[in-house]
Amino acid sequence: MLFFVLLTLFLFSLAMANYRPRGAIAKVVFDRIHNDDVIQQVDMMTWYTMGKLPRKYGCVYHPMAGPDALTLEWLERSKKTSGRFWLQLCHEIAKLFLNMFMTQTDVNGFLKRGSMFILSERQFDEFLTAGGFFQHRERQSMVNVCDIGAGDGEVTQRLVRTLQQKSTWLVNTYATESSWTMRNRLNEKNFIVLESLNQIHHADLIVCFNVLDRCFDPHVMLTEIYESLDQTGFALIALVLPYSHYVEKNSSHLPLRTLLEPWPPAKRLTVEEELEMFFDVLQTVGFKIRLWTKAPYLCEGDLRQSFYWLTDYVVLCSK
Repeated sequence: MLFFVLLTLFLFSLAMANYRPRGAIAKVVFDRIHNDDVIQQVDMMTWYTMGKLPRKYGCVYHPMAGPDALTLEWLERSKKTSGRFWLQLCHEIAKLFLNMFMTQTDVNGFLKRGSMFILSERQFDEFLTAGGFFQHRERQSMVNVCDIGAGDGEVTQRLVRTLQQKSTWLVNTYATESSWTMRNRLNEKNFIVLESLNQIHHADLIVCFNVLDRCFDPHVMLTEIYESLDQTGFALIALVLPYSHYVEKNSSHLPLRTLLEPWPPAKRLTVEEELEMFFDVLQTVGFKIRLWTKAPYLCEGDLRQSFYWLTDYVVLCSK
């Protein structure tokens, strides 16, 4: 009897492994279950740890301990939001129509979805402290922060809360954003939205998270960041690697110049080699590499998956 029960269970599991749903909705649900099962097996520590360090810049690497309570809380919230089937289904139907005349970023801003997460408040505090941002700022009563390509402002708000918890500063929060729907969301959060970075001078902290590989000319952007900083100011920059450039608002989706040059390279590069190229570019502009770390670039999920992630490298620079 036990033999037949075990045989039945084996045949059922084999059938489910080879099962392929036929309807569109059934396929989405099936993919969601499969993708989330894969996510459950992911070792989140790999998001924060390096196998090898780049030879030139290994001494300024700052390892993070792993996902903290706020990161896990964000992931759980994303799972719950993406698990609301009818809401996500409405989003998918709306995207089919809106994508005909809006960019994906505009659609996300319009639907109030697609929020991002990189570092928690505690992790921001740890990283900025280790990099020396808070040194010699005891007499400051005000801090000017500008986030380039701030999106919906959620990542920026975490950073601003970090600064407010650290001191009694009045934090002036500026932002630039090319998407009109995202600009509306930033205005709702009382950000001072600028048309261009040139409108701010003597900034204490300029943030540029995952924009250099999405803008038309990253070299011009880096120069503008450098020139807009105060002499004692810092830049907080993040880049996804392996490197891949994509300009959303160009018909060709190609930049005027790529951040890493020449690109594509003659041979396949390791992440460590790409990191060295990236840091060399920053130093050519005039930046000093204070500290860098590895972190996940997390994005809110949808019908197909609870959340998405890429590998981010975050660097703190000064003049």
